[in-house]
Amino acid sequence: TIEFWHSMGSSTGELVQAIVDDFNASQDEVIVECIYQGDYTTAGTKLQAAVSGGNAPQVAQIEITRVGMYAAADMLMDLKPFADADSEFNVEDMYAGVMDFSWYDGKLVSLPNGRSVPVMYYNVDALKAAGFDHAPETWEELRAASAAVTGDGTYGFGCPLGDSWYYLAMMLTAGGQIYNEEGNNIGFYGEAGTKPLQLWLDMIADGSLYLPEGDDYASNAALRNSFMAGVCNITMQSSAQYRSLSDNSNFEVGVAYIPKDVTYAAIPGGSNLVAFEGMTDAEAQATWKFMKYMCSGEVAGRYAAGTGYLPTSDAALNSEIYQEKLKEYPYLDIAVK
Repeated sequence: TIEFWHSMGSSTGELVQAIVDDFNASQDEVIVECIYQGDYTTAGTKLQAAVSGGNAPQVAQIEITRVGMYAAADMLMDLKPFADADSEFNVEDMYAGVMDFSWYDGKLVSLPNGRSVPVMYYNVDALKAAGFDHAPETWEELRAASAAVTGDGTYGFGCPLGDSWYYLAMMLTAGGQIYNEEGNNIGFYGEAGTKPLQLWLDMIADGSLYLPEGDDYASNAALRNSFMAGVCNITMQSSAQYRSLSDNSNFEVGVAYIPKDVTYAAIPGGSNLVAFEGMTDAEAQATWKFMKYMCSGEVAGRYAAGTGYLPTSDAALNSEIYQEKLKEYPYLDIAVK
């Protein structure tokens, strides 16, 4: 028996539980106890306390920027020997773009699970009524569309200023970069760094920007609720929210790239699976069996199809369930593109 800690609530959490239940039913060697520990921030605090106290779970789903902290402290099990010895699993089958945060100092310290990019969601009906037959593609078009659908208690663009992910996404479209060329400082000093802030200030001034209450994930949740309620008609959220937003809105939900200033860009996010050092050989083998199941094409495809997270391989992208859902949810692969 091994423990799996995760951060997926609501319908996504139900899907995670269903996938784990199916794993448990598929074989009689391993039982996985699936435990929800709150959002990434809450779960991250609990996990740090558990690791410090010697009570870490065998497997955890953690937000990708936290992987390095545990890897640097030599707390994560190296998965490379297991992958090398497994004829059914090939790390190279995974998309290179989602394998960021998987390697550290030559060790395979995590596997992608629930990877995402920020995308723009928009109320297709509201924009069409205002004369816009396609999603805003540039910052100028974003301002124009937002102004056109603002009024009578509704706003054009809703922005979660409490989450830097979306600022960084806009900064990249303005031609900036996360780090400077030397890799020893930030790369968005100057115009690329200030332009998103100025855009938002200008939209606050003209009344077209909706600012949700709360910080961090709370502001994101508030913004999603406002979007589904029609309070704001355009927003940026994780690609993982597509199915939820589409299923719970009484209007057509469109999905598009983050509008560009000078270029389109995507910044990765989401979570990876990690395994902690200190297990018995039997626990380690059980953990690998579960982790490779979660990353298999059919399961990863099912997870992506049920949410909007990125398929992590060609096998996931071309899985029957993903391709079937793509017919029903035509914007599902915007994040893939």
